[in-house]
Amino acid sequence: MSNLERFIRYAKIDTQADETTGTTPSTEKQKNLGKLLVEELLELGLKDAHMDEWGNVYGHLPGKGTKIGLNAHMDTALEVTDKDVRPSLIKNYSGGTIQLANGLKMSPNQFPILKEHVGHDLVVTDGNTLLGADDKAGIAIIMSALQYYKDNPKVEHNTICVCFTVDEEIGEGPLHFNYKKMDAKYAYTIDGAHINLIENENFTAVGVDIDIEGVSIHPGEGKDRLINALLIGNEIISMLPQNDTPYYSSGKQGFWHLTSFEGGAEKASLHMIIRDFKEAGVKARVSNIKNIIKRTREKYPKAKILTSFKDQYENMKPYVDKKPIAIKRAKEALKKNGIEPEMGYIRGGTDGATFSKNGLPTPNLGTGSYNHHGRYEFLDVQEFEQMIKVVIDLVRK
Repeated sequence: MSNLERFIRYAKIDTQADETTGTTPSTEKQKNLGKLLVEELLELGLKDAHMDEWGNVYGHLPGKGTKIGLNAHMDTALEVTDKDVRPSLIKNYSGGTIQLANGLKMSPNQFPILKEHVGHDLVVTDGNTLLGADDKAGIAIIMSALQYYKDNPKVEHNTICVCFTVDEEIGEGPLHFNYKKMDAKYAYTIDGAHINLIENENFTAVGVDIDIEGVSIHPGEGKDRLINALLIGNEIISMLPQNDTPYYSSGKQGFWHLTSFEGGAEKASLHMIIRDFKEAGVKARVSNIKNIIKRTREKYPKAKILTSFKDQYENMKPYVDKKPIAIKRAKEALKKNGIEPEMGYIRGGTDGATFSKNGLPTPNLGTGSYNHHGRYEFLDVQEFEQMIKVVIDLVRK
């Protein structure tokens, strides 16, 4: 089985997460891939490979020197299904428009990132599903690196600590992660896009829930009495800074983002997220929302407005910076393979953020896959193969 065949094999297994179930894993089908990975890890010489009760897969390949962790997640994103994934290979991409199923197209005008991959082989979807390279490309890269060490037993390596997690896409990858079982000094998530980037920063994240209970009366008798929960919610939204949303945000700028607003005249609920690379930026947005709620309660004393703020994850940078060897080693592995490393940041979350906070510094590396979370996702085969070599050198003694 070639490295690419390995990836396609994983991509065809439906592992989509579901944020509504309240279980771990959120979907039982994630374990189908987990069981396959355990079998393959055992064949590759990781004698302790197993899947725990939560669906996470662990295994260790003993070596000499430092215990280095490698992680990728088994679940896929919620936006588009990954049932019946049909990958297709485009050899020597010429730079033109790629025809998918049902009249869908991928053009360099719509996706300028394609221009960077002219002359390379690309794996794309048929347009009906996502590809699942996020993060099955990461899994395949790790497994292919392990295959190399099985096939080359005389090549020395550090002890390799592997964990494939569930439910990363719904922010619950670290929920039942066992740090003692992983037993690594530092680790890497193989879960990014551009292969030259070492990502050691991410958003600090807070979730906000606002529940509103108005006063429901027949609208014909509502003079000075009917208090519409939906209109109160609309007022709250209108008082938030309108130029501080994702539409106006890029680089290291933060934002607030309304993700749902539902209900009726009597009861309504809003959910939003706050993101910023700096803790001060997050605190300022939280403070602003609290002030808006305070003013709204004063304006509508007969309404009930409840708020809750949930810390979701932190910027990994201060924790990764405490153990610079992880970044240093990644830079060396990239340079050895002719890739000039650049430090990057994630405008989102990563399991590595929580791993890092809890004492396991875990920067993120790329996979050579792009347009994640949608039907226009694609994998650059040459970059994918390069990253396998990078990971081999990352754990080499």
